[in-house]
Amino acid sequence: MVLYRKALPEEMPELLDFINMVFSMAHYPHDFRVLLPKLYGEGNEEKSTHYIAVENDRIKAAVCVLPITLCHKDSRITCATVGSVSVHPYSRNSGYMRQLMKMAVSDMEKDGICMSSLSGRRQRYQYYGYELGGYYYSYRFIPDNFRHCAGKFPHRNICLEKISDSENPYLDDMRRLCTEQTVYPLRNPDDFYTICQSWTSSLYAVLEAGVFQGYVSLNNNILQEMCLKDSSLTFSCLQSCLEKAGGQELLLRVHPYEKSLMGQISAFHESCTLHTDDNYQIFRFREVLQFFLDVKSECCRLENGSLDFSVQGHGAFRITVRNGKATVSPLDETPEIMLTPLEFVSCMFSPEPGMRERLLPESFHWFPLPLALYPLDKC
Repeated sequence: MVLYRKALPEEMPELLDFINMVFSMAHYPHDFRVLLPKLYGEGNEEKSTHYIAVENDRIKAAVCVLPITLCHKDSRITCATVGSVSVHPYSRNSGYMRQLMKMAVSDMEKDGICMSSLSGRRQRYQYYGYELGGYYYSYRFIPDNFRHCAGKFPHRNICLEKISDSENPYLDDMRRLCTEQTVYPLRNPDDFYTICQSWTSSLYAVLEAGVFQGYVSLNNNILQEMCLKDSSLTFSCLQSCLEKAGGQELLLRVHPYEKSLMGQISAFHESCTLHTDDNYQIFRFREVLQFFLDVKSECCRLENGSLDFSVQGHGAFRITVRNGKATVSPLDETPEIMLTPLEFVSCMFSPEPGMRERLLPESFHWFPLPLALYPLDKC
């Protein structure tokens, strides 16, 4: 007999052993206590929910759900990130994961979660209601960029000081600076340090003459986050990050609403690549649309117009834009445009235009909306 339920806090050591075993056998040696201390470090047993399949008192499959809150000005939405998806290698094709995901998704809807993200293969997770959506840019820098462009930018004598414990006095400044972004994750002050250690990332304070000027989170040669007090620091900060990363190549993740940063680095990056962010499932369609339409209207002017559509099983909606401000409202009548939940994600949030061009009128240029999550907050 198989029992599907939520894991208890005291089961975390056994659960951690199981997840480590499954991922180590499938890929390379994993230690999730090191990879995700925000979830699997000592004392963090109750900061996430794990759904498990238990057979003969042994864990056979597991899924982790970690809610995060995204903020933009006075607006907030909740997103449940899904991770640690694991099935015992001898229990493949037993239906365990389908049942666990069904439980997790049902709880997300009941708990009022607005949307959910999950990394992995597209078709595999379409079965659970997820579709590829969101996007970000990866900017590539090499030493030549800084050597040839040094004369165009002010030289700032900065250094990167690694943060090695949760009592560092710079952490308060980092948390405050994080909340000044256009969209930011609402991080518990007690968890900020462990969140910034996710996926073996290292957290650094950006100092100029000993004065705090910002922070960066660096994962090998990938710059996951960069928050600076002064845009004139950008060139020197990226140059220092390249040196810290080994001096050959630096990749900077930039979200679509970070227009100011894009303008600062446009003159000296080597190349830029567009990436799809993740697999997403939407539960509260009006709230998610309103949130990201508001974000986009801050980044660029939206054209006036209206769009009526329905989402199968979730009702009908009208988007109206007047004088650059968007409003999403429920609709009583049946519109001509009818989307499935997966088509909704593709049309509204995917950078790939195929579904949008096939299903929406040509006149609508509001999409894709700037959906993207910070990788450090995912599980």
